[in-house]
Amino acid sequence: MRPFVAPENPMRLIGGTGASEKPRLSLGYSLDRTDPDVLVLRCNDGTAVARFSARGATAEAIEREAWTHYRARSRPT
Repeated sequence: MRPFVAPENPMRLIGGTGASEKPRLSLGYSLDRTDPDVLVLRCNDGTAVARFSARGATAEAIEREAWTHYRARSRPT
C-alpha cells in the first residue's frame, strides 16, 4: 500500500479487515468520523495523528496508533 500524504501533515492511510468493536483510545484521543470513508485519529489539540479506511480499520490498529503517538509524544527530549 502506498502512503497517503495529507497536505499539512504526512501520515499513512491504514487499512485492515473491518472493525469488530469500538476502539479503546488513550486519554486525549478521539476518532473523527466526519468523512464516511475515512476515520481520523486526533489528539487532544485536534491534530490528525493517523487516517484509517472506514471500511477496513480495526479497533486494534487504531488503538496501536494512538498508543504509539502517545509514547512518542511523552518521550523526554
